[in-house]
Amino acid sequence: MIRTIRLLGLLLNATSLRGRLVGEIER
Repeated sequence: MIRTIRLLGLLLNATSLRGRLVGEIER
């Protein structure tokens, strides 16, 4: 359970970082 939660957190962080990079590039 804890491992899955950590993996989900990492995935969410990665997606959020990607969104920021894409948003800045699109600007």
